[in-house]
Amino acid sequence: AAYAFTGSERSAHRLSSEVESGMISINHLGLALPEVPFGGIKDSGYGTEGGSEAIEAYLETRFVTRKSI
Repeated sequence: AAYAFTGSERSAHRLSSEVESGMISINHLGLALPEVPFGGIKDSGYGTEGGSEAIEAYLETRFVTRKSI
């Protein structure tokens, strides 16, 4: 996780796009909410926990169409 504090909107946008962290909190300390994804990038952990993204590792997406008989 990464935390940053800035008074500049430009710096906040730049931080959010350039800092390589699975989670970044800008101008506050609140990262851990049950409905948001939690995880790292690169060698920091495996996958994502929490949020709807957490279940994707367990799913196999399929498309099924059926005509009634």
